[in-house]
Amino acid sequence: MNDAIRTFAGALAAVEAELDWELLGRTYCDGDGSDFFDGELRERIHDTALHFVDDIAGALDGARGRSLYVGAALAEMPLILAEHLVLGRAVEWLNIDGPEIGELARALAIASAQLGLPLPTPRVHQLANVEPASCDHLWLVSVLTDPDGFPALHDELYERTGGPLATGRGTLADDRQRACILVDHLLDRAADECLLTTTEEELDIVEARLAQRGWSVDLAPDGRLSAIVGDCVRLGKLRR
Repeated sequence: MNDAIRTFAGALAAVEAELDWELLGRTYCDGDGSDFFDGELRERIHDTALHFVDDIAGALDGARGRSLYVGAALAEMPLILAEHLVLGRAVEWLNIDGPEIGELARALAIASAQLGLPLPTPRVHQLANVEPASCDHLWLVSVLTDPDGFPALHDELYERTGGPLATGRGTLADDRQRACILVDHLLDRAADECLLTTTEEELDIVEARLAQRGWSVDLAPDGRLSAIVGDCVRLGKLRR
């Protein structure tokens, strides 16, 4: 395990040395983004990721299966590397195309070549390309609340509709329909025994889609705040 931890630390350092932090900062805020990812935020991303690794390892009881991350980006990158390099798990990492994902893929590819080490990288493709019932861990965190992907749902789930923080965009019925389709496709990838990681806000939709199948989720009593968005993330075992 010590060798695996050293490999992970080296890989994370190589990726972070390659990343264009100003470019990434501009994807999260207005302006040049030069100081958005300061030392404090980057340390919080590291610490949160390592806590999640411990949570997931404990919940999966050391199983070397396959995790599916949908919508994961910079905040999840250290977690994904640790799952693969420290826990020895396979990882599928899916997201839509954009500046943040493009920069992560570029930096990970360069670090992988420098280290001679295969690293998980985000891929832009459909959930349909992942085999059904093949994943014992599903990650859906701050996706259905994304103000760009699901603006009207973002307003509703964060209880911002009509308020000063509302996006005021999108159609709720359309957003809900697309969200339900995404969650259904994600759940199709669940193995017979599966851990689910999602946020308290997204549980409103996820639990409704589970009920449609006659499934439910046994949630851990406590959650953990995500590093950048600050959503409360919950882990739970799917029950059929």
